[in-house]
Amino acid sequence: MTCLEVQSNIISYIDDGLEKDKKIEFLKHVESCKDCKEELDIYYTMIEGMRQMDSNLPISRDFRAELDLRIKRELKQNRNRKKLLFSTIVMTILGVLAFSIIAYINFLNILYNDEQEEIKQKQGQYYYSAYFDDVLFDPEPKQFNVNIEPKEITEQSFYSKIRQYNANNR
Repeated sequence: MTCLEVQSNIISYIDDGLEKDKKIEFLKHVESCKDCKEELDIYYTMIEGMRQMDSNLPISRDFRAELDLRIKRELKQNRNRKKLLFSTIVMTILGVLAFSIIAYINFLNILYNDEQEEIKQKQGQYYYSAYFDDVLFDPEPKQFNVNIEPKEITEQSFYSKIRQYNANNR
């Protein structure tokens, strides 16, 4: 904002008629430009003094301090607004990130469980049946001391043994 623009907006600022963005630009310029700050002091003193006289209020003794306090307060509100916006954005990003990580971990657990279930189905319940059929798959075990000895191993493949077992039990 230029000095001319600031000086044309002094009365609007004093009457709280500036938009937020324009007000912030105005205040930043006034803080950095001594001439504009002095012009604002003069107008503020004159206008606020006349308002206080018209309202029969006690006239302030230090208009410059009041104006400085008002400028600091409004700039602080703007900084707080920016901090709040920044922290809100950061918290939102962290929340989305945390949700994504949790969802990804759950997805991996589901995949792992599905893979394990698929492996179990491929192995089937007869995976060890050639050796442990009497012990593992008997719903009512008849004895606890079982002598487990492998049956005679022939040169058949594992899958042919499963096919043979399934054919015998149908």
